[in-house]
Amino acid sequence: MKEENRLTPEEFAGLIERLEAQSLRKGDGQILEAILKKTLLIQQKYWEGKIPSKKQLRRLMAIARPETSDD
Repeated sequence: MKEENRLTPEEFAGLIERLEAQSLRKGDGQILEAILKKTLLIQQKYWEGKIPSKKQLRRLMAIARPETSDD
C-alpha cells in the first residue's frame, strides 16, 4: 500500500472523536472494519507463535483510506 493511501495519525484521532461523539461519517465504517479485521489477524498470528517482523507488522497495521463512490 502506498504511503499516500494510508491513514495518518491525525485522521485516526478524528475518527476516534467522531466515534465518541456518535457522529460517524461515510467511510468511517470501512475504516473500523479494517481495524477490527487486522487486530484479529495479528492476534491470531500471535497465538500461533507466528510473530511477524517489524516490517511485516507495520504492513499489517496499515489502514487504507476508505473507497469513495460517486453517489
